[in-house]
Amino acid sequence: MAQLEYDLAVTRAEDRPGLLARAIGAVSGAGINIDGYTEMNGVVHVLTTNLPGARRVLGDAGFQIVQEQEVVLVSVEDEPGAAAKVFQRIADAHVNVRYSYLATRNRLVISSDNPQALVTALS
Repeated sequence: MAQLEYDLAVTRAEDRPGLLARAIGAVSGAGINIDGYTEMNGVVHVLTTNLPGARRVLGDAGFQIVQEQEVVLVSVEDEPGAAAKVFQRIADAHVNVRYSYLATRNRLVISSDNPQALVTALS
């Protein structure tokens, strides 16, 4: 089952040691649960059900919001080939994946220029 959520991407002027710790610490320090996160090239992506709260605390901590992206969450089994099957279905539907990472409870977070096409491909 695929569902739509929002991924919040933030950065700071300088990519320095501690960037991820500061971002995750700001969100969790405000009592906001983080369902998934990744850091790629100085950009921290945060997945949470409290998007407005995360946006606020990250802004207050000096982070610049660079993107709010609708993403698709897909549960996968914890077994070899489970993610590969999901991505093959997406490829067969000719949908391009922009980025992906693993969230809590074995869920793939998948970004595309066409999130609804992802949902359709995975339904």
